[in-house]
Amino acid sequence: MKSKIQDLLKDKKSILVFDVDGVLAPIEDGEYNHYSDSDEEWAKKLETEIDFYSKVRPIKTMQDYLKDKDMERVYVITKVMHNKEFLQKQSFLKKNYNINEDNCYMVFKDRDKLLILEEIKDNYPDLDDHYIVFVDDTVENLTYVMNNSNFSTVHITSFMK
Repeated sequence: MKSKIQDLLKDKKSILVFDVDGVLAPIEDGEYNHYSDSDEEWAKKLETEIDFYSKVRPIKTMQDYLKDKDMERVYVITKVMHNKEFLQKQSFLKKNYNINEDNCYMVFKDRDKLLILEEIKDNYPDLDDHYIVFVDDTVENLTYVMNNSNFSTVHITSFMK
């Protein structure tokens, strides 16, 4: 069976729900490496740095993809360590992608992303579930949503065609 992911990504009915780190923000550290701190180290850094996300550059491919989208139909669900991180991410998303702050949700556990997807779906009761499109870079998160809902799941690599 042929994938219809690209069709969903183009469909004006689709509700697009993005993760941040690794999807809308690159995961980089220093000159030549990806970011590799543990959650505990990351939380500590967020406490000491004024605004980590002010230094993060957006992903051009994703900016280009989102520039012509109806931003009322674009959401973000991001895992955070605490509220300070969420506020930094919201500012980054508004500045670089024009994503409405009211459409940004935080979770403390990845599995809670499904609960937020269900909340978002409640805003569109007449829309078929497969038009709720969850974009993440973590296969485990995508598989959990796939196995426990009828929402569509898209790995970030689908944007690299």
